[in-house]
Amino acid sequence: MAAPIQHFSLQDCRNALNDILDAFKEGDNFQRLEEAKVAAGNDMLRCMQIVFPVATNIQMDVIERYGFPADGEGIIRFTQAVKMYEKQDEEIQQLNHTLKTILIPTVTVIPSGPEQHNGS
Repeated sequence: MAAPIQHFSLQDCRNALNDILDAFKEGDNFQRLEEAKVAAGNDMLRCMQIVFPVATNIQMDVIERYGFPADGEGIIRFTQAVKMYEKQDEEIQQLNHTLKTILIPTVTVIPSGPEQHNGS
C-alpha cells in the first residue's frame, strides 16, 4: 500500500470533499453526470458502468489539487484518508455520505410477484 499523502490535514479533507461536491454541480460536469444518470436509468450495473466513471473523473480532477495522483491509486489513497478522518470529524462523515450518495445512488428494487410467499 502506498504511503499516505503528506500534509493532507483534516481541514484539507473537508475542503476537498466540498470542492468535489461543488464540482459535481458545475455546468459541464453537472450536464455530464445528468446525461450519464439518464443513460443508466434504474439499473445498478449500468450506473456503475456509466455514472461512476464520469463522477470518478470529476473527483480525480479535484483531488489532484490536494496532492493525490489523478488516477485509480489516487482515488484509493484519497478514500483511505477520508475514512480515517471521518472517524474523527462529523462534518467529514456527512460530506462523505453525501459523496457516496452521488457516486452510488439508491436503486429501487421492485419485488417480483410469484416468488413471494405469505408464510404458507
